[in-house]
Amino acid sequence: MKRPVVWIVVVYLLLTLLISVPGLKAFGAVSLTGTRLIFDGRFAEASIALTNRSDQPVLIQAWLTDARDDDGDPGKVGGELPFVLTPPLSQLDGQGKQVLRLMYQGSGIAQDKESLLHLYVLEIPRRVEGQNQLSIAIRQRINVFYRPAGLPGDPAETPSLLRWTLPANGPLRISNPTAFHVALQNVQVGGVELSDYLLLAPGANHEFALPASNAGPQRLSFSALTDYGAARAYCAPIDGREPVSARLHDPVFPQQKEC
Repeated sequence: MKRPVVWIVVVYLLLTLLISVPGLKAFGAVSLTGTRLIFDGRFAEASIALTNRSDQPVLIQAWLTDARDDDGDPGKVGGELPFVLTPPLSQLDGQGKQVLRLMYQGSGIAQDKESLLHLYVLEIPRRVEGQNQLSIAIRQRINVFYRPAGLPGDPAETPSLLRWTLPANGPLRISNPTAFHVALQNVQVGGVELSDYLLLAPGANHEFALPASNAGPQRLSFSALTDYGAARAYCAPIDGREPVSARLHDPVFPQQKEC
């Protein structure tokens, strides 16, 4: 799971070099319409759009992987997943748009919980003849959540259903009793950040190490991402006596009580 991070660092350094060298053009013009894709199992397919913001055509390669054994290599994926992604390879003209369609084959994936997949989009700029040009292929990855039809509960309520426990000597524990994934940001206890990002799977548990100074009653706070990628704030008092659930906290309404 460390390879994508290394790749991002390499791309960042190369892009910095491109910007600093006269006569060379930096590429990275393709954007996706979302930071995540929810595949609602009530429908036969899900889609996401790509936009080329530059005036030059680019070659696009797209592929899907299982997040559990994902190394991002397009040569090792595609045969085992019950999905079809189309088009896997296409040319995106300057200022053009392309829709990627993801279709489920009807069986072969869990139906009692949400499943996590990774969608990769590789952007390969075309070389312009007669110009000195360093071209870099840019790879993007987003999470795809396949959500079977008929799952119990509302995915929007998942953050408020998480169970948090703070024993006397730590660590802070969290459990997800729902059938949905939840993406948490900026988890804090007593104003101390314990994690900047955590994606907790259905039925999963996680522990956060606590500083020694965080003993006794504390205020728990975190943000959770919605299906559309927006962050919503949650908070709860936590004292270690019993598991607690956090509630949505909207500072826009001053009459709302503090956690």
